[in-house]
This record gives sequence, C-alpha cells and structure tokens, in this order.
Amino acid sequence: MVSLADRVAQCVIDRYLKLPKRGKPTAKGTDSVKEEWTVLAGFVIEDTGTNELECVSLGTGLKCQHRQQLSRFGDSVHDSHAEVIARRALLVYLLDQLCNKESIFTKTTLPRQLDTKYKLHLYTSQCPCGDAAIGPLHATLDTDHLPQAKRRRTEHSDSVIANRIVRGHQGFDSLGMLRLKPGRADSIPTMSMSCSDKIARWNALGVQGSLLALLILPIYISSIVVGDLFDHSSIDRALNQRVSSALDSKHMPDGYNANECAVLPTSVEFERSQLVLKARNVDIVTADASIYWQKGLQASVALVNGVKQGSKNDKGQCQKEKLRPSICKLSLFGQFIAIAQELMPELLKTTWTYKTIKQRSTKYQQAKALWLDSDQFKDWVQCPPEYEAFDRTGNV
Repeated sequence: MVSLADRVAQCVIDRYLKLPKRGKPTAKGTDSVKEEWTVLAGFVIEDTGTNELECVSLGTGLKCQHRQQLSRFGDSVHDSHAEVIARRALLVYLLDQLCNKESIFTKTTLPRQLDTKYKLHLYTSQCPCGDAAIGPLHATLDTDHLPQAKRRRTEHSDSVIANRIVRGHQGFDSLGMLRLKPGRADSIPTMSMSCSDKIARWNALGVQGSLLALLILPIYISSIVVGDLFDHSSIDRALNQRVSSALDSKHMPDGYNANECAVLPTSVEFERSQLVLKARNVDIVTADASIYWQKGLQASVALVNGVKQGSKNDKGQCQKEKLRPSICKLSLFGQFIAIAQELMPELLKTTWTYKTIKQRSTKYQQAKALWLDSDQFKDWVQCPPEYEAFDRTGNV
C-alpha cells in the first residue's frame, strides 16, 4: 500500500510535470553542459472523507533578493525559495476559495473556517533550508571547506547576524538558531529568514498570514513531506519543538496554537533535485528561474529575480498590473481588497496602506507579538516598514 507521504509527493510532482517548460530547470551550455537543479514544493489538500488528494499550489526556486534589490512598491517577490513561492500561490488559491460557492470553507460568516474534513499537507523535495537542514548537511558536507564570509558593505545588520542569527551554512554546532538566506557565507546577505524559520512561523500563526486572517481563521499544516536530506529529529526540532517551547507558557488568542505537523519521509524522487542529478554523475548548477502555479491558473508563471521572466524591474516606478506576479504583495493586496469590499466593506479606507490593513488583523497581531516575545524567535528580522507602505495602486 502506498504511504500518504508518497502519495502527497507524487501528487505535487505529477502536477509539476503537466506544466509547461518555461522557467523549469534545463541543460545549460554547449561545450560543457551543466544540468540545472532546483527544489520543488507544493501544498496538497486531503479530503479525509474520500481520501482524495489534490495539489492546489506549487513552486520551485532557490534564490532570494538582497536589500539593494528590493522594491518599495510590493510588485516583486523578495524570497523565491520553493516553499515560500508555493505558500504565496496558496494564498491566491485561498482568496479564490472565498468567492466560490463550493469551497473548502464552511462558515458563511466571517471569519471563514476550513472544513474539518480537509487537511493541508506540504511537500518539499529537499529538507527546508536553515535549522532543519543543519543535521543532514553536517553529515554530508565537508564543513572544513565551506566558503568563509567575506567582508561586505551592506546596509543591514552585520551586528544582527553576529547576535542571535546565523548565516545559513555557518555554525553547525548551533542548533535551534534563526538563520538568514542564502546559505553560502560568500554571498550577499539578505533579510529573508530561512525556510525552516518561516515554516515554524506557519506552525505558530498559520499559513494564511495577517492579511487573510481578517477573512479566515488560522489554517495549519497537518504534515510536511520531505524528500532529500531527510532527518526526522532535525526537522521536528526546527519546525515543531522550537514552536512548542516558544509558546508553552503563552496564552494565544482563540484559534491560534503551537501546531505540531507530522514529519514524513518520501521515497518518491524529484527528477531535478540536487541529489538525483548528482547520482547521474553530471555537472550541476543552481537554476536561475522559479515557477509558481495554483489551482485556477491555466499555466505556471516563471520568475527571475522576483519578477516575471522577460520583464524589467524599474526600481524607480511600480510595474504595471499585467506585468506583476500574482503572488507579489501588491497583487495579493489588490485581490484581498476586491474581496473585502464585498465581504467587509466597513474595514476599508482608500488611503490605507498594505501595512495598515495588516495591523487591523488584531488577533493575528496579538499572536505574533506573543511569538516574537519568545527567546526562540525574538530576533526575527522583520521587513522594514518602508517596504510595506504602498497603497492598493502601488503608490508610496
């Protein structure tokens, strides 16, 4: 009998294989060919009544932007790691579901609630970067020959990094630490927390985030299914134990809790994973592009440097609506506003910004404050307010 974990993994991979080639990893070069590798992640809805599985969003990717690359207009994606891309596509799906007569939500009044017959699973083809991956990486890498950090002039926080936050692949003896992307110490640091840290956050506050928390109750992951570099104790420590210890003595608002997701291995291989390609003895290189897809989208969308592949990101002005990724903050804000105008018009004022609306999500902000007050997560690097000061049209 096929395990649930293998079924979840296969469900995401099957959906990925049906998508067009644009943005997917491929062979690069002519004389010396190198095969691109990436990470694939996806969210799967399980109907516990019928045992049917459906992939509702997915993403691929390995890149993220450093501060000098960020847009103040919310029109690009800052973090293009697969798990983050898949979750942002999930938000679009959840917003779409609020408008459907046959939806995964039960209550007709706000906030809506996920029908109890549904479970949400997260698949990732490789162990999430950050604290969850420290054990398996330490076992497989020659840590004496990892690149050392170079001195760089950066606007943000070498002091923060030196305090309680570690660069991705550094400090293998420091377990339970918050970590910044990217992993390589010789690369430019970013303000993006590791995927381990972000999934731990979802276990505390739900995958829906503060914006959607105005419309729906928290939604938690039932299980995470991991392919390469699986280490149950490391993943459980990073995603579950850190959260439970952080919130142990906290009185969270109604609906919020320290979720404990099942940590499951899968034997199903993703053809473009790093370990699968290495086993073929081919030269490999990280893929530059990401893709995202969610149910309702006819074809996947390719991203490079946080914008749609082929489009230019003019840092001095906001991208036109048709050129923006539908998973960027500004696009999600616009979709939220369109729905909220119908469901809760009393909330909206035309002058309110993305940040202002998020702050209106009172219970979410209370839960977040309690979570950030913990020793485990108090040094979380938050997005500077100037990057969330845009209104629904992208004006700042």
